[in-house]
Amino acid sequence: MYRPFALAATLLVLAAACGGSGGAEQDGGGTGAAAPDGLSLVVYKDTAANTVFAELPPGQRFWQFTAETDKDFLLGISCTKDGKRAAYLMQSTDGGLRLKISDRSVPIPISGQSSGITWAPDGSKIALTTFDTKTSVNQLQVVDVQSGQVSRVATGKGAIGPPRWSPDGSRIVFDASDGQLNQIFQYKMGDAAATKLKERPDNAFAPDWSPDGSALVFVALGPGQIHQLYKMNADGSNETQLTSSNVTKAFARWAPDGSLIAFAGTIAVPTASERPALVHNLGVFTVKPDGSDERGLTDVARDARLGGWCLSGPWLNDNWKAK
Repeated sequence: MYRPFALAATLLVLAAACGGSGGAEQDGGGTGAAAPDGLSLVVYKDTAANTVFAELPPGQRFWQFTAETDKDFLLGISCTKDGKRAAYLMQSTDGGLRLKISDRSVPIPISGQSSGITWAPDGSKIALTTFDTKTSVNQLQVVDVQSGQVSRVATGKGAIGPPRWSPDGSRIVFDASDGQLNQIFQYKMGDAAATKLKERPDNAFAPDWSPDGSALVFVALGPGQIHQLYKMNADGSNETQLTSSNVTKAFARWAPDGSLIAFAGTIAVPTASERPALVHNLGVFTVKPDGSDERGLTDVARDARLGGWCLSGPWLNDNWKAK
């Protein structure tokens, strides 16, 4: 049977219990100049500093998000494939959820709780997943960026993870409960419903596309009851385990240039759980796509929450400050 979970406890998001920004600043060693376009930046919230950063890894330059307040904080971020625009999922302390988009003056209200957003490759739409805690109904929704119209394209019951749009624009993948396990689903544009990509014997979480669309990376329980990164072809075939370290992993995200995969992780005593047991002492880690050269990007004591990757571009000129 589906086991109910509080969304905040089971999904990794940028938001921290401390709310909006206003904490200590981080020394990024940056010049303060505008970023060249096309750099692969990893975005995360440093909860020790209570600040969202965009970092050119490893530690080369930093930009600080300045749009958080005591009443509004960043829940999720996604950027267009060309790096020109960003979308921000903003949560208010009164429970309101809004989608703020670069170059759009009026935010778009979103109902329910959301686990994440993703841009269509052509920049015309944004997909998001939502969950109703009262009914356990989840939805995959698509937002028209120009009109602001929100349309439901798929629905189900139980927990649901963040969506990821395929590089060719034809499909959206996400993880969700099938009533027994958490599986990877895909929605083909124009279809009546989402379908399971494949039937796995164990839970799978947070799929993401390789930049060329040929493969998916995701998180699943590995040997020793530690969640590891796995990779498979876009059609679900040829599944292989990428990592094997003692770092419990979640929320794998492929860099836009394909050179690295970032993930949230912590070094913890393994426990048998349906989802990666990550609550505190989180860090952002990177690994090469073949599973080699795993390294920590942030100190786990800072409890950093991974938001994903963005290509640098004009969006950094609004609501961001170079460090």
